Parts: sequence; structure tokens; C-alpha cells
Amino acid sequence: MKRLYILIAALVIIAIACNKDKFTTVPQLKLKSISPNTVVTNDIITLEGSYTDQEGDLDSILVVYKWFNGATVIFPFDTLRYSFEGLNAPKKTKEADINLQFQYNNSDPNGYAKLSGVNRDTTAAFGMVLKDEAGNRSEYKESEKIRIKKP
Repeated sequence: MKRLYILIAALVIIAIACNKDKFTTVPQLKLKSISPNTVVTNDIITLEGSYTDQEGDLDSILVVYKWFNGATVIFPFDTLRYSFEGLNAPKKTKEADINLQFQYNNSDPNGYAKLSGVNRDTTAAFGMVLKDEAGNRSEYKESEKIRIKKP
């Protein structure tokens, strides 16, 4: 009898785990990585992730970047908005990888989003939210912290 309960519990856990990967109306976002771990002037910061969306109607990507003083967020704290077209994915794409790049402390960022310099060494994190045409928003996901060196 005890084995039966263990078997039923295992099947329930497997069913719940498999259900997490299903497409939903609300966009689902996963952040995979941020690089490099230490950033100096002119470096390109790459934020990689992936998404799923049942309708394939993504409209925009909101990126929040934060500078930290220890565990406390300090300014600048800003949000960048990217349109779905910026991902170079066909319309109605229901699943894709996201690769966003930013250039740190460059007066001519050559097509990259520019992040201003800091006045002392600090840490930073990048968060992301996806928004679809119906106004549904994914959960906020944030990268691990990276080290930012003053110019």
C-alpha cells in the first residue's frame, strides 16, 4: 500500500513538472545568462533568454537595469523598451530565444543601447518583462549581478 502512495505522488509531481513548459496566454520568460561578469568602458553586455507565448502576439520587451550599492539599488534605475520587431523573429512566433545587447559607457554606441558610466565600481542587474498585444505581461525575471568598473 505504501508503494502505491509513493507511485501516485511521483506521477502527480511529474504531471505538475511537465505542465510548466506548456504554452500559455500570458508570455513565459526564462533568463539564461548575462555576460561578461566584469564590464569596463566599451564592453558589450549580452542578456540571453527565451520565451513562449500561446498566441505568438508579443508586442514589446521591457528591460530594467539597476546599479547597486551593496544590496541597495541606487540610481540610475531605468527601463528600456524594445519592440518585438527588434528580435528579428517572424510575426506570430510562439517560441524563440532573446539576445539583447548593450554597450557600456560609449558616446557612440554603434546601434547598441547605451548604458552610462558609473562614478565608482559597483554591481548591476538587468530585469526583463514581456508584454503582448492583449496587454498580458510575463513575470519579471532578473539576471544575476555583474561587476561594473568605473571609467
